[in-house]
Amino acid sequence: MKKMEFINVSRFRYFINIMQKENMTHIIYIVLFFSALVFIQTDRKENFIFSQNSVLAPQIEPQGEADSLFREMLSSVEGAISISANIRQQINLFGTEFHGVGSYHELKTPELHGKEMTRFRLELQIQSPATAKEVGSPNSITVVCDRTYKYIYRYISLEDEKILERIEIKRLTDALEAERRSDIPTEVGSMFGLGGLAGMLREVRKRYDFLETPVRTQIGEENNKINVRKIRGELKPALIKSLTEMDSNNKKQKIPNYIPTAIDIFIGDDDRFPFRFDYFWTADASPPSGERFGYFLFYNQVLHDPISETMFDYFPSENLSPTDVTEQIIRRMLQR
Repeated sequence: MKKMEFINVSRFRYFINIMQKENMTHIIYIVLFFSALVFIQTDRKENFIFSQNSVLAPQIEPQGEADSLFREMLSSVEGAISISANIRQQINLFGTEFHGVGSYHELKTPELHGKEMTRFRLELQIQSPATAKEVGSPNSITVVCDRTYKYIYRYISLEDEKILERIEIKRLTDALEAERRSDIPTEVGSMFGLGGLAGMLREVRKRYDFLETPVRTQIGEENNKINVRKIRGELKPALIKSLTEMDSNNKKQKIPNYIPTAIDIFIGDDDRFPFRFDYFWTADASPPSGERFGYFLFYNQVLHDPISETMFDYFPSENLSPTDVTEQIIRRMLQR
């Protein structure tokens, strides 16, 4: 395995430019949080987003021990009153290793106005101290579903550019509830791309089949091993077919190397918590034989302990006026 290096700022700018070209600025932060999963929303066609009438419909519900374990994991996350954890991730894209370290906090309020509410806060640093002095401050991403449950704020600081976006929660949930669609959750913690852990897991299950028998193993430091079971998810055949269709020269295309064709999830035996995600890629979605190209890790996690609601206060450090992106998010959700 080659020596890990911290992110090169110019390469990171190139990465962001790629995402902007793909019209995916609104979910830049989730790429770095949950590695490359977000890219599955688009293929080589501009703005391609899977909808009810897309290649993913209709779907056959997977059966088996691995999928049952996945559902137990999802239930555990959705049932956790609170989650606090450190996070670490690394992914190799465009010939550069991108690294991030930070923290994730989540708190559920059982009932308010007849609805469960999930608040969350993600903070991610994506630059080492050695490179930070080149641009004056670390590149960072912050996502907060605030204490009042009125807004989700998304702040990105990259080199000399700072972006602050805001999503109005009530307007978002009212619009989705009015559609009465069973395939779209109406609780923000379960929506993909907004910041909640349950939403990410739901999206993984929509894109990958977990059919292999779970493997018992251990992860962690030498003196602090955790018993886990590893399940492997493979990209759904319909997605593979879409991503490898013939091009204009009648040549079969390769799956883009930023889309994981297989994912390993390491799930705790005791609490069914997803400790680690490993990402693999092959051009034709054949079983991976090499080392992972990225990972996402929770560590020092604590479940069900009290979290002060002040954790979910958000006060921008710069004099930035937030850009409202609620309508964009609504349109994206309804296209799915």
